[in-house]
Amino acid sequence: MRWIKEHKLLSTILSLLLVLIIIFVISVIRGAEGNGFTDILKSGETVLDKGFTGVKDTIHDNVVGIFSYRKLQGEVERLTKENNELNKKITEAKLNKEELEELRELSEILNFDYTKKKFRYVSADVISIDGSNWTNIFTIDRGEKAGIEVGDAVVNGMGLVGRVEEVGSNWAKVISIIDTDSKISFKLARDRKQQGIAMGDASGNISGFMMNADSTVAEGDVLITSGLGTYPEGLEIGNVKTVTYNSNTLLKEITIEASVNFKELDKVAVLK
Repeated sequence: MRWIKEHKLLSTILSLLLVLIIIFVISVIRGAEGNGFTDILKSGETVLDKGFTGVKDTIHDNVVGIFSYRKLQGEVERLTKENNELNKKITEAKLNKEELEELRELSEILNFDYTKKKFRYVSADVISIDGSNWTNIFTIDRGEKAGIEVGDAVVNGMGLVGRVEEVGSNWAKVISIIDTDSKISFKLARDRKQQGIAMGDASGNISGFMMNADSTVAEGDVLITSGLGTYPEGLEIGNVKTVTYNSNTLLKEITIEASVNFKELDKVAVLK
């Protein structure tokens, strides 16, 4: 009894343990599955199962969530990359279409099949007018860095504009065919054996004469560059407005209406 008094806590625990063992043994002997002790054991097992199940489900959900997020993030990155590539292709296709349209427009006045690319060209914008109201001299926004050189022919969608007179790194001055210093060797589009010389005048017009006094030049004839001198062959200059015979020179003189409207000049192409 003294030992029990000195070890009250341990004694109490041992007593309870003994009671539980006795109850368990009696329960087994009687085969009572529904008694209180069995219920307590089962309740404890159920609580433990629920606890472990909850922890397992939470871990599973978190792991699945992490991998799903990473997969979704990878899909977003892939779609973003594809979208950027598609936008790039659309931009390139648009630029190619614009360049093709420019080339087709030029082909109409250059008298060549654009698919053969007989000419290389540099497109440019007119940025200032340096001459009179007739725009006999003007500046464009492309120069040496774009490969432009003095003497290069300049055209637009209507016909021959002029030639490059001076070049800087990112600019060039163009002297037009209506300038008094501009001279052009031409021929009739309908009969290329009939040639002549044209030049600008102080009024912003173009006049000229036929080399052969027997020329059959007539009003409305289309004039193109002959290929002699500065300009390549086949560039449209304009139409014949009037034809007169000069008895002093024994030559037929003509006035020419330029194909290009110099008062509305804004974009040109420099031929290489």
